[in-house]
Amino acid sequence: MKKWILVLICLCAMSSVTSAKIFKISEELKQDVRSDYEIFKGDESSNESKFNLAMSYAYTGQIKKGWDLLKTIDRSYSRVVIDRYNQKIKENPDAWKYHFKVAFGYFFAKEKKTAIGEFYKVLEIKPDMVWAYGFIALIQGEMGEVDEAIRICKKALKMEPQATAIHFLLAEGYRKKGKYFRFLKEMLVVGRLQTEESIRRRGEP
Repeated sequence: MKKWILVLICLCAMSSVTSAKIFKISEELKQDVRSDYEIFKGDESSNESKFNLAMSYAYTGQIKKGWDLLKTIDRSYSRVVIDRYNQKIKENPDAWKYHFKVAFGYFFAKEKKTAIGEFYKVLEIKPDMVWAYGFIALIQGEMGEVDEAIRICKKALKMEPQATAIHFLLAEGYRKKGKYFRFLKEMLVVGRLQTEESIRRRGEP
């Protein structure tokens, strides 16, 4: 027990002195959040406005905000999303946001492998969209493919070391595998990044 307490103290000390810049979000994606937020505030009961804002949150790494909104949408809306964005994809197959959105439609329709395929299409079009990797890992974890989920998280973190939600997913993978030291280490990183991120995002919609 004393050994674990010492390890915890050391890790806390490391996390307190480690400083890193939070990942940067493009101005285009920030504008998406602002625009979708204004539309949402104009009609907070609309499934469409809730879904679009949730997606803007999702591809800017604001996972909790996005998830909280998605939970307020009836699952039956997933078919609307699938039909709408598959049609848009036919018209513009290189629009990565359409693939991102239809992936969520498939996810909530419980067509998880199809959702993963759509997230990989996002990455074919926009290789730096690290959150697509995050959602692939999330789905694989839900499917019990924990080793693959961990591998994907590590790949994503090589691209963007400060992706808070992906550190959390990696921690969860380690917890499921019984690797509690690694779980603890990742959760300390999550705590630090969440604090820095909340300061940076203060005042944003």
